[in-house]
Amino acid sequence: MKKQLSPSVQWVGVKDPELEIFDIVVPTEHGTTYNSYLVRGEKVNVLIDVSKANFSEEYFGNLEKILPITDIDYVVVQHTEPDHSGCLLELLKRHPEITVIHSKPCKKFIENLVNREFKSWSINSGDELDLGGKTLRFFVTPFLHWPDTMMSYLVEEEILFPCDVMGAHFTSERNDAIMNSELDDEDYKTSIEAFKFYYSMIMRPYKEHFLKAYKLIGDLPKKIIAPSHGPVLDRDPEFFLEWYHEQAQNYLKRLNGQKVTIIYASSYGNTVLMMNAVKVGLEEAGIEVVTFDAATADMNEMVDSIELSAGILFGTSTINAKAPEPVLSLVANLVVLNVSGRKAGVFGSYGWSGEGISMTEGLCEVMHMKIVQDAYKVQMRPSAEQLEEGRQWGYGFGLKIIE
Repeated sequence: MKKQLSPSVQWVGVKDPELEIFDIVVPTEHGTTYNSYLVRGEKVNVLIDVSKANFSEEYFGNLEKILPITDIDYVVVQHTEPDHSGCLLELLKRHPEITVIHSKPCKKFIENLVNREFKSWSINSGDELDLGGKTLRFFVTPFLHWPDTMMSYLVEEEILFPCDVMGAHFTSERNDAIMNSELDDEDYKTSIEAFKFYYSMIMRPYKEHFLKAYKLIGDLPKKIIAPSHGPVLDRDPEFFLEWYHEQAQNYLKRLNGQKVTIIYASSYGNTVLMMNAVKVGLEEAGIEVVTFDAATADMNEMVDSIELSAGILFGTSTINAKAPEPVLSLVANLVVLNVSGRKAGVFGSYGWSGEGISMTEGLCEVMHMKIVQDAYKVQMRPSAEQLEEGRQWGYGFGLKIIE
């Protein structure tokens, strides 16, 4: 299958509508696509990304219907995640003279991927390739979401190829629908949901790196944004870029903010009493406080609040010598955030052992959060004196947020 995006660009990727889980952990309710683009100039032909290895036959069949593989002069590897680079070894076997364009960190990854010699061009941001009447400009944008990531831009036709940024795990049941302007209203709405879910599950931790990339690409005129997954964005392309930018600006608000999120799980209400005392202390220190009962709160709302918080507090009971499942589940879902260095603390009531508190502290440390004060622990129901200790504990944590 192929699709003309512009006079010089064709989509030559592959659809994978049956995919249910991506990278082991990301649900893909609507399948996905492995987008690859053929850019043709008067002198030079270029592939931007290839495809997943197990779609090799379909992928090369698409290409051969357009032109012989040996007529392609360059392949741009925007990063080496196997869903985009899996067919690279087969491409090099079929066309050993093709030149591979990549970022400098990418070269070692490619060498380990193909285990053979290849013609190589390591680009710097701003480097350009003259295709004959068309110009490809390259940008190095590391950690979006791999250290080797780069982006490409077709200057004359104002098409940005941003790799995984602004992608989505979505494919329409209409086999010929590649552009988001071709989707009906229902599919378009679903594709927006998939776009935001993809961001939440994959790109969310890399806001600071997006802000660096935005300085390179933000002012470029863009008629089309052509990501590595999901629909090609020719309908309102700036919406998708600016939506990412807004999320990154929220990241800056967190860096400059004084908000603490408290997540708690309480079997008999004792940890809730402690939480309320801690909350009073935090507010006395001038901290904005948001609280969630982990057993009933929406997971996305908790994660969203933590993302914009300078500090995180966990209130936990102990069940069968462990932290309760709602707390463990919340911590597991924090893999979509970069919480390294985030100030954290743990409190809770327990019956006879209290392992849930130490276990939660250990999980915070594993995720490189910074435990800034000893846990606030109470056996059974807190007394008035112990609740006063909790208020002071919360006040002390608040001071560490604003220091």
